[in-house]
Amino acid sequence: MKNIVAEFKDDKDRMITLAMLILALFCGFIPPLVVVFIPKEYISESTYEIAKTLFNFELLLFLISLLCLIPVLGWLASFLIIPVLLIWNTIVIIISLCSMAKNNVVKIPAFYNFI
Repeated sequence: MKNIVAEFKDDKDRMITLAMLILALFCGFIPPLVVVFIPKEYISESTYEIAKTLFNFELLLFLISLLCLIPVLGWLASFLIIPVLLIWNTIVIIISLCSMAKNNVVKIPAFYNFI
């Protein structure tokens, strides 16, 4: 679990992080990836770290969900795995949004770093 202190330069930075978190709930790892590619002089270090950690978390969930492509066994397991992953993703995003709103430490479970 990676702890990131939510310190933003201005409201634009906070809105980028807020939009990224909400869009990640629906679009997976694409919004954090877009924010990671924004040049670092336009966003704060905490926004970049949140985006990078959220990308790693969302990509890991995506790779786990690819198990449902395995014939028969994967299809049966997908009835258990996919709902659990969706609920876990929603809980992590909501907790991150709440801690970001309170200017507390944002905790995102990233077990493997892809970037």
